Amino acid sequence: MTTEIKLPQWGMSMSEGTVTQWYVTVGDEVTQGQTLVEVEAAKVTDVVTAPAAGTVEEILVDVDETVEVNTVLCTIGDGAPAGEKLPQDEPKGEAKSAAGTTRTTAVETTAVEDLTETHPVTRDIEAARMHSGRVHGVVPLARKLAKEHGVDLTQLTGTGNQGRIVVKNVQAAIDVQDSAPTVPVKREEGTRQRVSRLRKVIAQRMHISLLETAQFTMITSADVTDFATMRSDIAGGATKPSFTDAVVRAVALALCNHPMLNSRLEDDTIVNRGEINVGLAVAIDDGLVVPVIRDADQLGLAEIAEATRDLANRARGNELGVDAFEAGTFTVTALGGQGVDFFTPIINPPQSAILGVGRVREVPARFGTGLMWRQELPLSLTVDHRINDGYPSALFLAEVVELLEESKQLV
Repeated sequence: MTTEIKLPQWGMSMSEGTVTQWYVTVGDEVTQGQTLVEVEAAKVTDVVTAPAAGTVEEILVDVDETVEVNTVLCTIGDGAPAGEKLPQDEPKGEAKSAAGTTRTTAVETTAVEDLTETHPVTRDIEAARMHSGRVHGVVPLARKLAKEHGVDLTQLTGTGNQGRIVVKNVQAAIDVQDSAPTVPVKREEGTRQRVSRLRKVIAQRMHISLLETAQFTMITSADVTDFATMRSDIAGGATKPSFTDAVVRAVALALCNHPMLNSRLEDDTIVNRGEINVGLAVAIDDGLVVPVIRDADQLGLAEIAEATRDLANRARGNELGVDAFEAGTFTVTALGGQGVDFFTPIINPPQSAILGVGRVREVPARFGTGLMWRQELPLSLTVDHRINDGYPSALFLAEVVELLEESKQLV
């Protein structure tokens, strides 16, 4: 009996995935639950495991090949691979001792001894070495970063889930390399490279967003001097909230009074989920992802600070499941750390609004009869004019500003 191993659908938005590496080859015997292949989808990388024990008969999708959900990736038989005789089928006159028994499998083409008679753990390790010479247990972004900087993955110890090598492990190795004396190199020649799956999805979604919505942006700023003073005292200093954390908190509270900014348009119907789930744009090596803080209006500022740190760190380490990116109703994106004041953020469909956060600036402001230096936070709100008009959108933005300026309301 042959079992087809198909590409599963991890989340409603997933339509296809790209094979990043195989952990088995044709002829390998596998056990139930054993990892077969790693697949990268638009927002998550995960593995497909064997549903039952058997022998790998065919591998139908190559590494770096992108296929649709439910495509057959490989087949597993409950006996030997096609064309191979089981040991009990061998002629009696040709029987050999256990120590000398060999089997004809696909791995013979690699001039490597058959491993079926060795200890299972040894067999798995050696099979992994035979397969494409790649180090397994590495998140794709970490592998990409290592390749770009010439880091030898075999010399690294992973600190991710189940010992996987994550981005911070590679970055630590890069930092060590950078501290050593370097020799000037010539500028690289022009290159051409294949667009990654994530980059392709970002391009498609942003293009659709601009094509199918009527977007306009309004800008303002908030005086966050008081918040800057009090932020170290929040939650006893356990996790110091950032200015972006304050914005997420203010947005979540303001959306309670402005539900249209928390809605989406589906055909001719305006839909509000009855939840306030704020997505936070996080830059990673290959693009941008937006993990979601669920029920953000129910969290205090200190809790939001903890949530944003956790989501950002796990997103950069490619350790989030697809469910972490779903059900968002509004998005906050920040470029203040890159020295940007105001910008025009693009709505993350199917949402209807997004708020951009710029860098904190010191500006003179009139107080009484004199001037004082105050800290100002630039804000850029983009909304879908099909659902929201300028006036109600401005009222929402004004409430966000008021909450940021009266920072005690955020705690």
